[in-house]
Amino acid sequence: MTALPWPLRALVLAALVLLYYKYAKTALFAACRRAAHLLPFAGRWDASERGSVLELAAAGASHVLVVILLALVTGIDVGGLPTGWNRPDLIGLGAAIGVGEVALGSLLCRVLIEGVQARGRRHASARALPATAAGQERMRQWLGLSRGGWIRHHLKTMEVVSLPLAVMLTAVQVGSEEVVFRGLMLTWLRDAGPLLAIGLSCLLFTVMQVFLMSSWRAAMFPVVGAIVMGVTHSVLYWHYPALIPLMVAHVTFFLFAVA
Repeated sequence: MTALPWPLRALVLAALVLLYYKYAKTALFAACRRAAHLLPFAGRWDASERGSVLELAAAGASHVLVVILLALVTGIDVGGLPTGWNRPDLIGLGAAIGVGEVALGSLLCRVLIEGVQARGRRHASARALPATAAGQERMRQWLGLSRGGWIRHHLKTMEVVSLPLAVMLTAVQVGSEEVVFRGLMLTWLRDAGPLLAIGLSCLLFTVMQVFLMSSWRAAMFPVVGAIVMGVTHSVLYWHYPALIPLMVAHVTFFLFAVA
């Protein structure tokens, strides 16, 4: 498929994202929840906790398979992608980028929530409480919604397994996402130019965050984070191709976001 014009390559990538992130992961997570009731685990873990750990482990393993599949489809040698392993200083840079992305994403989410709340203050439910109390209550509701959907298995896993194991499971998943959405996609679409290639990578990375979330309110937090991260990582990779700092930034973002 390396000889395909870039619009057809874009369609192939969009189809892959839709099939895997919406349908395959839905089926995979359903299977994990069923398996949680059948497989032996430590007695202190309930079915929800077992299911969440299985979901995160399965997500990481399946992401690796997606990397392999996409490498076969695109004809790109994953081992040949620039990583930055020879630059240890990039690890610290990646952590700093991740912290900055969390801060910016949190600020944008707060601004959006405040904007929605300001528009809703004229409703009777908003007038039932004093303005400050109503705002705090709605903020708690937003935060509660944001911790559902696919984010739940990260939160639950952080609660029940050791921190090194939780970081490893998270790193496998988000590291694979960096290979898919930055390393492989941007390399395959490079002849389309930076605007189209970066735009499509960011769009697909953002859209896939919505899948498996219960509502637009719940999806707002990962979507805003994906926009911030997608634009930042895509622009950085386009001009300074190195995957390691982007992987570190992604893991750092997750650790701060779910802590």
